[in-house]
Amino acid sequence: MRVGHSYIPSSVGRNDGVHVCQPRYLLRITGRRTGTALVITRRVANPVPLKVVPLAPAVSDEPRVTASAAHSLAPTGARILVVDDNPRVRRSTAAALSRIGFHVMTAEDGAPAILLAETTPPDLAIVDFEMPTPGILVVRRLKELYGAAVWVAVLSGDDADEMRSACFDAGADDVIAKPVAIPELHRRMVAAARTQRAFVEARVARERTDRLLAYGAEASAMLAHDLNNGLAVALCNMDFLETTATGLDTDQSQALTSTRNALRRMSGLVANFVDIARFEDAAVKPHCTLNHVKGLLDSVIEVHAVNCRVRVGIECEPDLTGWFDVALIERVLHNLVGNAVRYCNVNGEIKISANRLDPADPHSVEIGVFNNGPTIPPEVEGNLFGKYSKGSNGKRGFGLYFCRLACEAHNGRIVYRGKSDGPTFFIRLPGRG
Repeated sequence: MRVGHSYIPSSVGRNDGVHVCQPRYLLRITGRRTGTALVITRRVANPVPLKVVPLAPAVSDEPRVTASAAHSLAPTGARILVVDDNPRVRRSTAAALSRIGFHVMTAEDGAPAILLAETTPPDLAIVDFEMPTPGILVVRRLKELYGAAVWVAVLSGDDADEMRSACFDAGADDVIAKPVAIPELHRRMVAAARTQRAFVEARVARERTDRLLAYGAEASAMLAHDLNNGLAVALCNMDFLETTATGLDTDQSQALTSTRNALRRMSGLVANFVDIARFEDAAVKPHCTLNHVKGLLDSVIEVHAVNCRVRVGIECEPDLTGWFDVALIERVLHNLVGNAVRYCNVNGEIKISANRLDPADPHSVEIGVFNNGPTIPPEVEGNLFGKYSKGSNGKRGFGLYFCRLACEAHNGRIVYRGKSDGPTFFIRLPGRG
């Protein structure tokens, strides 16, 4: 059909899907196309002209954001520091920036502003020039801390060239003369935030990762604590059964001993996991005493010798002593001997040797753990004592990382030597020195 002075018959088919039938009364029919409606009067003998009535535009409940409005909002997560010793200026500036999406931090002087920025890095900063602690010191410190990752503007009632030069020399990115209109401040800060978008996104991602890591560490510590308690109870019960059970045959006695030793190894692994974070935070201080090394090596071998298909030997003088935390070094030896049993050739040999590290220090000691299994591949050797380092079998672990931390806590070290007959790990503890 044609719109205008055209005429329609009593029944019309429209190409937009609306059909007008033979009405007897006044009808109002709305087509699918937005903006028009058909008003048809009662059918008479003569054709009736079509009247087109405009409709009001469709109203949507969803807010419409124009391009200009989007550019007037701060990027998501942008953090700004407002520093001014005038409470009224500080509050009004903070409120104005908060309304357009900034996360605002405030400080009443330069000194507290620097302390706040050191703990909570800002993406942008507005700093008053004249304060008890001069604003130029704040600018210089912010740039020392974060460099280009923080954008700094200086507000000043003095617009002299000398003042501007001093601010820019200190690292300021902009100097704004007072008084400044709020819309102008909006535009400047939003534009500055857009230039800092990459830094903002990197900081937000880093802080999110830090929160997840903190949560994971807390959850792991709680799990390890509860697991360690359960293992301690099970180990005590196994010790009780081993000392009180009578009438056991050889297989039953061996199974009881093997289970007790497995629980001891598991308890040591859980303790290692818990102590790694404490070592990294320097929260673990070794409780060193003078210990007989031969007795320590015998107790470690006793745990791993059950069902062991290799020959285990000890080379150590009976009266050799060392100055170290026996609980920590025992766990280090359990890690090394356990690895040696795992990787040693079938019917192979494991040898543990102990000697004086420094003849001039009667409390120093060097303990070596050798097995005649395969040596460490060169591509793995470089990160052998790293956290979660990957072994030649593709698996990751932190046993050797714990060994390194425990030795370093004694001001010692652990080293690896690979020779044609097999690998050797050396624990070197300097003693009291």
